Amino acid sequence: MLIDAVEWLGHSGFRVTVGRQRVYIDPYRVAPDAPKADLILITHGHYDHFSPQDVELLTQPETELIAPAAVAERLNGRVHSIAAGEEIEPAGVRWVAVRAVAAYNTSKRNSDGQVFHPRTSGGVGFDLNVRGERLYHAGDTDVIPEMDSVHGVDVALLPVSGTYVMTAGEAAEAARRIQPRVAVPMHWGENLGTRDDALAFARQAPEGVEVMIMDKAET
Repeated sequence: MLIDAVEWLGHSGFRVTVGRQRVYIDPYRVAPDAPKADLILITHGHYDHFSPQDVELLTQPETELIAPAAVAERLNGRVHSIAAGEEIEPAGVRWVAVRAVAAYNTSKRNSDGQVFHPRTSGGVGFDLNVRGERLYHAGDTDVIPEMDSVHGVDVALLPVSGTYVMTAGEAAEAARRIQPRVAVPMHWGENLGTRDDALAFARQAPEGVEVMIMDKAET
């Protein structure tokens, strides 16, 4: 099962391992001895999702990177720029196809009344097709209509901490909308949010959706 290949690295960072190849999503404060990446996906440019130090740590000569244009222009090497609705099949990781899904705020605003993640900034989530199974990493977002495009995915990684992203209750609404087989709460335990947010999400998740609260991977 796809969920068995997924590890949580803390906050919104994940690693998907198939065979000897590894895909990282939003790596942040990864262990110094973490295995190198074959593919790195970045959802947007905020420091807790795009960490140049972590990208450098994980990158080897053949590593491919996929990110929105505002991040891609700050990267070197085998870089692919992506926007919501676009799909890329990385040449070096043939078992995965990557489709970008819009990710933005509708209600989370700063003191000036501006949303923290405006749609115009180009942030994305990712819909990965991994050998016929699908994983959705929502990125930093509220509940938005674009989530309908990932209905029925096998695994959904959903932010739950509130403030900049969905609250636990809003993430439960997203799970009702998406109806994944397994939902994993994220965006907690590092800078914002606690295990209580993850537990609140588990209590409110819709019937038929298995919630898995992951422990952080050691490496």
